[in-house]
Amino acid sequence: MTRFRTAAAVSAAALLGITVLAGCSSSSDTTEASASAAASEGSSEMLPPVIITEDQTSATCAVGNFLDIIVAEDKLAGTTVASSDEAIVTVTQAKEEGDALFNPGGECVAPGAATVTVTNPDGSARDIAITVSE
Repeated sequence: MTRFRTAAAVSAAALLGITVLAGCSSSSDTTEASASAAASEGSSEMLPPVIITEDQTSATCAVGNFLDIIVAEDKLAGTTVASSDEAIVTVTQAKEEGDALFNPGGECVAPGAATVTVTNPDGSARDIAITVSE
């Protein structure tokens, strides 16, 4: 009788293990299938921003990329940005929300070339040549 109980317990544990593995396997396949379907349907995955440092004079990005234009914190208030062609690169002004400070930035919206001009509060300016690819 003890032998039967041991065999039954081992069988039950094996069945439970197989069930758990099968459950994990099927949910993983579903997740991969969903991810593949989303990718083929033009998913809305967030791309990392293109960081543009204070000493950069050019940058490249792909359509859909966002730009983060680094500005010294003491110059952030009053800094403005402008795009030579909003059909290619749109811009977002620096802002402060509560204790959070946000650099100026932009979005690459169409293939081509545009110049983003960053004007500091003291009137000094710098141009950044942006090349956008598909």
